[in-house]
Amino acid sequence: MTVHAGDLAREGGWAARLRVPCLYLFAVLPLMLLVTRVGAEIIVAVIGLSFLAVIFARRRWDVFATPLVAVPIAIWIFLMAVNTPLAWWDAPSVLGRTAPWLRFFCLFGAVVFWLFADERDFRRIAIAWGATVGFVIVDGFVQGVFGTSLSGHTLFKVERLTGPLDRPNIGRFVTFLFYPGLAAFLLFGERRLDRGRIALLAVATAAAVAYTVFTGERAAMVLNLATFTVATVVLILVVPRFRLAGMLGILLVLAIAATTVILSARLQMRVEPTLAVFRDFWDSEYGELMRAAITVWQVQPWAGVGLGNFDMVCEAWEPELLYGCLRHPHNIYLEWLAEGGIVGLGGFVAFIGVVLALVFGMLRLRRERPALTALVVACPVLTFLPFVPSQSFFSNWPAILWWASLAMTCAVAFHARYRVPEEVR
Repeated sequence: MTVHAGDLAREGGWAARLRVPCLYLFAVLPLMLLVTRVGAEIIVAVIGLSFLAVIFARRRWDVFATPLVAVPIAIWIFLMAVNTPLAWWDAPSVLGRTAPWLRFFCLFGAVVFWLFADERDFRRIAIAWGATVGFVIVDGFVQGVFGTSLSGHTLFKVERLTGPLDRPNIGRFVTFLFYPGLAAFLLFGERRLDRGRIALLAVATAAAVAYTVFTGERAAMVLNLATFTVATVVLILVVPRFRLAGMLGILLVLAIAATTVILSARLQMRVEPTLAVFRDFWDSEYGELMRAAITVWQVQPWAGVGLGNFDMVCEAWEPELLYGCLRHPHNIYLEWLAEGGIVGLGGFVAFIGVVLALVFGMLRLRRERPALTALVVACPVLTFLPFVPSQSFFSNWPAILWWASLAMTCAVAFHARYRVPEEVR
């Protein structure tokens, strides 16, 4: 296989010695998100700065020329040079939010191009992330049954699980980590799959789906089911003999989701409000937010109003909203459009295109690695699916989760496509 121009994982000497602790820091990043945001921020900064140190010390400027790095940096330069100076409100505060945003691009580049030298490294991440997700699922199920989790947290407003968190985002946490972590496992384990391991993966997937539904997070449930469905459909297309098993798998997962709702009075409380949103979307809170986002975008359509300024502009231009102006429009595309303008959203869409080009390139390996190909092609659903309510793209905690999930997917795709496969003992 051709060695990619931006590949830093083969760098020796002190760069190789620095890579190993950074890999372990990335392995514990999800756990740190559960324990302390400050710790997670430190991990992101350490990995990003280490990545930059290797690039500059070894003069590997080719890394900056790779589209996966060049496009995000171009977006950041636009935000710094145009979006921030033209911010509608409080440019110094916008600068304080924009300047540190570079660390997420550095984390992404480090994970894709530097942290993983061979399949053993992916095994370490799969084990660490799997253990974290496993603990969260057990902790959350205990909370749902008894009202208090093993970590001591109670239900959020009676109907939402939090697991070890103090807010109801744990379904998204599990969904964003489970599928990329499973892809990391398949990278080294697909060639060794037997009936026992397949059964274990099926049980783990069923538990992740049931848990996501059990949390009461509607967006997380949609993302989880959509990712599983896309992966299964791709697998059926790649290996037609799996058609019957794949269709049965989709039906089984849907049955698990439906049964989870039927058996939980707490979840049934969420059904009617959800149906009400669909019946009259444009008069719902989400419809109102979409209209507000368009209003905010029209204030400065090309450059955007500045990162974090959505609520300020909304309150000035839409002061009589029924549900009020929230801090963000709960959709990453509308958030980019409103706060980053047409140019910012265009840059983000260009980045999506670069990622999808890498991921869809896995289809070349569909005969040798069918399960891995199907899952990697499906994983961008987690981060790029439009029309799904989301956390703020520019808030630190969800941003760390978002970038870690996407980086893991791209790292698996990059390794499978551009590095020589190595047997793992």
